[in-house]
Amino acid sequence: MTGKGDAGKGDEAWAMDILDQLNRGTQEAHERRDALAAAVDEIATGFTQLGLKPWKTGRRSPAREDMKAPDVLLGNRTEPAAKILRYESAINILSAADQLRGFAVLLRAEASLMGAVSVARGIFEACLWATALIDPTITTDERLQRALTRRLARLSAGIRLKGMLGDGVTDADQVIDNDGHADDEHGTNRDPAKDINDIVIYAKGRGWPVKKRHRAQEITPLSIDWLSENLERRIGIETYAWTSGSSMAHGEHAADTASWVELSQDLGTAPAWLIQLWSTGAWAGPRLFLATLANYTEKVSLGREYQRFEELFWDGGGKS
Repeated sequence: MTGKGDAGKGDEAWAMDILDQLNRGTQEAHERRDALAAAVDEIATGFTQLGLKPWKTGRRSPAREDMKAPDVLLGNRTEPAAKILRYESAINILSAADQLRGFAVLLRAEASLMGAVSVARGIFEACLWATALIDPTITTDERLQRALTRRLARLSAGIRLKGMLGDGVTDADQVIDNDGHADDEHGTNRDPAKDINDIVIYAKGRGWPVKKRHRAQEITPLSIDWLSENLERRIGIETYAWTSGSSMAHGEHAADTASWVELSQDLGTAPAWLIQLWSTGAWAGPRLFLATLANYTEKVSLGREYQRFEELFWDGGGKS
């Protein structure tokens, strides 16, 4: 027969085993979290290089066809069509890179579910814009219409910002070129109103209709909702990644997420697996962009880095 002392020791051993399992589970979860965050940082570094460095292109790629297109006459200056596409796409690529770094920080901190969801939504949106501008399933002229429409939106946003903040604000459109210098061709020393007028004149000269919308003029209608439904390389999750993140960012929470948001206020934590589950845009955006870039240039970019990122993103992340 087992004595009382033996039973007490058995209960203690059982409790210690449970605690040991919990500690191991927590350690493994933290290791998965840190590995994913490192992979996100690696993708962010790769996106930065894609935004700043020239792309390798195949001889018969759509990217090479864009390089052969006639220059675009904008006022008293000309700009290669391929350069316009590259520049407008690069702005969004670099934006995605910056937000990917922010997403990695939020993963490691495990402190804000909604912050991570909002950043993931931004990653998806930036990648979607970059994807739309290099879409290989449409013509060079159609890509150029999209790029100039995005430039009109960007220039108009700069004017609105200056109007709100005053003349002391620096131009939000300024980027750094490959030599580390401010790019005056698109930067602080240009008149955005004149650049808008030059684009409109060019578009009308090509016979492209220009419509005046509430915030900016547009040559071709573009929206996140339309792009997430119609881009060639989508696999079905893109609309979900956008609408779920968009709804949550505006406070329309699913019931289970609402419970976690409430509980997180007491716990002061948002576990990485929950962040992954509701941040599918952080995966879907880079996937869509890199797949499109490979078809546009006929060269695979960040293949190894993306494979590692994808495997870790869905490790315990709730992929169905």
